[in-house]
Amino acid sequence: MEIPITVTLSNKMSERVKKAAALQHQDVTEVIEAALDNALAWSDDSFTDIKPHAPDETATPEMQVYIALHPLLKEKYFGQYVAIYKGKLIDHDPDHEALYSRIDAQYPNEFVWISPVEEEPLPTLVFRSPRFERNGSA
Repeated sequence: MEIPITVTLSNKMSERVKKAAALQHQDVTEVIEAALDNALAWSDDSFTDIKPHAPDETATPEMQVYIALHPLLKEKYFGQYVAIYKGKLIDHDPDHEALYSRIDAQYPNEFVWISPVEEEPLPTLVFRSPRFERNGSA
């Protein structure tokens, strides 16, 4: 059974969704459903079913949880660092070193996602590529 839901997206997010749909040769609805399914997989305490779509093939479940929770984290912890472990926010602190020390003591041999809460969940990286031109003589 399908339930119609209306969601308003920013222009930037709308363009990203349309671009992802075009790249994956899918309908916009399919892309949004897949993204929500991945983002909400943490609520089932099961990360084995997460199948990230390109270009997020290397994304960890904790990173996906961070991205899904980012709007709430931004409201509550903007400018601080947060730690996510097994799909749950476990700690936060404005001081990265203090947070890292606590996490390292409590979870010494475990992977814990630690990230600053900024305007966007993940920074956009821009790489410039040099262009070589041949001169007239070969």
